Amino acid sequence: MSADAPRGARFTHRLLTGAALALAVACGDEPAPPAAPTAPRAKLVLEPAEIGIGGVARVELAVVTPPDHHARPFETPPEVPGFWLLDAEALPVEKHAERWLHRTRIRIRAREVGRFVWPEGSIAIESPDGELVTLPVGALPLEVSSVRPELPDRLTPFGVRSLPAPGAGASRWGTGAAGAVLALAGVALVALARRRLRRRPRPDPRPLPPSEMPWIRAARELRGARASIAGDPLAAAHLVAIALRRYMAGRFGADAVARTTEELDSTPPPFAATSRWPALLSILRGLDEFRFRPEGETEACAAVSARVEALLAQAEALVEDTVPPEARS
Repeated sequence: MSADAPRGARFTHRLLTGAALALAVACGDEPAPPAAPTAPRAKLVLEPAEIGIGGVARVELAVVTPPDHHARPFETPPEVPGFWLLDAEALPVEKHAERWLHRTRIRIRAREVGRFVWPEGSIAIESPDGELVTLPVGALPLEVSSVRPELPDRLTPFGVRSLPAPGAGASRWGTGAAGAVLALAGVALVALARRRLRRRPRPDPRPLPPSEMPWIRAARELRGARASIAGDPLAAAHLVAIALRRYMAGRFGADAVARTTEELDSTPPPFAATSRWPALLSILRGLDEFRFRPEGETEACAAVSARVEALLAQAEALVEDTVPPEARS
């Protein structure tokens, strides 16, 4: 207010200013209004958003709850079309004053090109007083793209790569130092993996129901492949390969689900499956001729069906021949 203003106006201005300050001081003594309560919610997120065939991605379930609420373990679907499920890990809870964030990370590997969907599900949330609330988890679209445009001239699979030969100018000291660094790095990685395994919660050992025994499941999946041979023999070849790989993993503990046939050929088999390994590789090679044939190569449908049916019969015989004796009785 300027000095030239009338005296009455200056007095009125001071009176209003004092009243405003008094109101501000009085309001400062009042407690701040409480924040709006956090509503529980859950969502699936894919990282990275674009997946190439054979690539590994992470599906992360994020669950937001009020403080002191606990999320029950998230049950992953038994299978997701187009993908192999590699592993799942519950991450530490991020605790904030107004909310808690619970995360579960699942690694997947793309095995088919196309558009797929992670199915919708649910997760249970437990309140401090023990009340359970079920949150819906929406479906997640997944798309797998081909890597052919990136490698147009490659005709053979990558397989296991060997180390390049040392150059002519490389010294023995340099080679030895590089080997020592690699050995130390390997020891560090093994120690880190062991620490993570010790921190990871161990699941309760629960026996599988009879209907989910590896040989019973494999027989059921092979019957499904046989039913599709006449209409789509190439799809049947995919089903046979997947069922056989899953059976060897469940029956003998073989790391056969996410490895190529070439990698399996160069990997020592589990001891219990040593005698069956050549038959497994022979069947998988035969199936790969149909699953990964060059684009544009055609063959009479009847001939393809007959060959896939023969490979299916070999797969059925391999499963039947490796059922445990106690299960036969």
